[in-house]
Amino acid sequence: MTFRSEATSPSGVHNSLGGDAAGTVLQAGTITGDVWIAGPRRAEPAPVPRQLPAAPSHFTSRAGELAALDDVAGEDTGGRPAVAVLVGPGGVGKTALAVTWGARHAGSYPDGQLYADLRGFSPGTAVVPEEALSAFLRALGVAPERVPPDLAEQAALFRTTTAGRRLLVVLDNAFSAAQVRPLVPASAGCLVLVTSRLRLDGLGSEGARFLDVAPLSQPKAVELVVQAVGRSRVAGEMAAVAELAVLCGRLPIALRVASARLASRPRWPVARVVAELGDERSRLSRLSAEGDAPVAAMFDWSYRALPPTAATLYRLLSEFPGASFGIDVAVAATGLAEPATSDGLELLVDASLLEEVGELRFRFHDLVRLHARAQRDSGRAEVLPRLATWFLHEMTRANMLVIPLRWRISPVCEQYRAAPPAFGSGREALDWLDGQLPNVLAVLEAAAEQQHDRLAWQLCEALWELFLHRKHFPRWLRSHEIGIAAAQRCRDAVAESRLRCQLGRAYLDLGRFEAAERECGHALELARAAGSRHNESVALDQLGTAAQGRGDVPAAISFYTGSLEIERELGIDRGVAQRHRRIGEVLAKADRPAEAAEHLQRARRMFADLGDEKDEAKVLVGLARLDARGGDIASAKRRLERARTVLAEAGSAVYQADVLVGFADVAECENDPRAARGHLVEALELYEQVGGPQVERVRARLRRYDAEIAEAPAAENPDVPGDGGELAPHDAEVTAAVPDHAPAPRQPDGGDGQPRQLGE
Repeated sequence: MTFRSEATSPSGVHNSLGGDAAGTVLQAGTITGDVWIAGPRRAEPAPVPRQLPAAPSHFTSRAGELAALDDVAGEDTGGRPAVAVLVGPGGVGKTALAVTWGARHAGSYPDGQLYADLRGFSPGTAVVPEEALSAFLRALGVAPERVPPDLAEQAALFRTTTAGRRLLVVLDNAFSAAQVRPLVPASAGCLVLVTSRLRLDGLGSEGARFLDVAPLSQPKAVELVVQAVGRSRVAGEMAAVAELAVLCGRLPIALRVASARLASRPRWPVARVVAELGDERSRLSRLSAEGDAPVAAMFDWSYRALPPTAATLYRLLSEFPGASFGIDVAVAATGLAEPATSDGLELLVDASLLEEVGELRFRFHDLVRLHARAQRDSGRAEVLPRLATWFLHEMTRANMLVIPLRWRISPVCEQYRAAPPAFGSGREALDWLDGQLPNVLAVLEAAAEQQHDRLAWQLCEALWELFLHRKHFPRWLRSHEIGIAAAQRCRDAVAESRLRCQLGRAYLDLGRFEAAERECGHALELARAAGSRHNESVALDQLGTAAQGRGDVPAAISFYTGSLEIERELGIDRGVAQRHRRIGEVLAKADRPAEAAEHLQRARRMFADLGDEKDEAKVLVGLARLDARGGDIASAKRRLERARTVLAEAGSAVYQADVLVGFADVAECENDPRAARGHLVEALELYEQVGGPQVERVRARLRRYDAEIAEAPAAENPDVPGDGGELAPHDAEVTAAVPDHAPAPRQPDGGDGQPRQLGE
């Protein structure tokens, strides 16, 4: 905006402002000293998810159904989101209809499109609402560690996050209304499309409209074949095309299979396909429960035309319990060489027996998977153990890069201690683990169901690095319930103790200290009975963290000291140093600076002797706070500068932010609130890169500064007082606030902002 403003003060001073200006304009008289203007921080734009699968290339007809969806989207819902349920048999094209409508109307939902295959009719376990909600929340920008584990809390956060937004939500293959309800957003500007083989009458209370999706009409079924094969190809055989449509039950999935068969064999007349299908249609009725025996015959006919390698892939890959897979998983499942596997997958896609859902990623339609599982193969029983073993090895290779020195029970890790790294960095390894998590959990659950218990608990242990860094609390809790049960069936007390410690850490991160104490207490009993000193140390260490979170300083120190003695007995110097550090931090919060300094100095010297500059730098931040409290500001700043130099090389935004918070605490002791606020602003920018509760804690502290600035006249009090207390070192897992007079609920990283390792 271009404007000019003039004003004359009573003293005759003339002010003018011209040109382009935006935002707040402040005009003032003579100003002595500094000017401090505080304004709202610019919020990061919310992510816009685009999760819809690609629309099918030969989508045909459905004009009436598309128009009905237009009506649902445009009707007045009285403040509620619109809900449409597409009901019809398997293979009738419900998903294609929903995805096609969504692609055509994406512009009407500028805040994004969410998609979840709820797998209500697939072999194996259907997707529970917690899992789908967790994925939706992360897609909408909620940091993984901030996703609650409880379904009710997740649903409430989802409603809050989606309020006022225009979103399209496609819930595919739903089995029940209860599976759908928590996934319905709050805003009237949203549309939810549900596909199901069942009439989910319970959604009527949500104002849902029900649309029946029937097989294609005969003319439209013929049109689909013509489009897929080519009009010139079938110009003289329209009667045969019509007969083929009848044999396929006019179901799109069967029509696509037949069309793919014709398209890949340009010399074949349509009549040949009709004759072959006609010979077999009465021979197979496995899928008659799905409503049409010719569909089963179509799959059987297409399967019999596959070459041996593709047929083997078809049979064995149907045992993979996950939703989608890549070539690496296919190789692991079948034991075939990669070139042959890649060629075979391409043939299955060409035959429409497999869907390509992304670059080199594939999935079965649930009806096709059922047909594939019905085919006999002597190697079928070996698929799941092979998959579980492959995932275990690949996860271990990634984990060895993320936390190389972690103590592990699974013997698999010994194969990779001296192996070259499997990824370029720890972040790349974590990203791979994150992408594979849904498949790993599916394999873990299937392995436990089939009582491959030793593999099941090892897979659970191997999830530690990912959960430690990326959280995924609902999956963390569920997977460890499964893993612990598998370890119990194996009568492996050491494994059970280990997994209970890992589960206890999840509860610590959630601030659920009683649950953490229950799991770690049980782990401690198991460890002592089995003579596992290392597990005993870990359990004591985490019990100390729980006691500290409850504000019981003597109990925390006692547990930490017991763990320290075991680490010393085992000769694990780094573990001893870590325990000294944690004891020092507890004592510092309890206002016992001399004792705290003794433990922190010992930890610093041990880390220095080990050549562990990163952990030494973390200790320096705690020592700097003690120096500042004691009045030695110069020493505090030197320690922090050294820590900043070292931790800047660690590549962790959180490490760097922790140092900045330390600078802010020292600045408060120096009575320099403007410098303290500046450090916190910088720290907040770094914390926001990773999310987590520490973001809100720093924001709360900044709000206190702003309130004090507003209350205190600048001329009378140019220096804004601090908040009167130390801001505890922020860690990525703090979830419970405590009063200033109580010890902060130290989470298991010991205050450095990054998760620490179990057993260290």
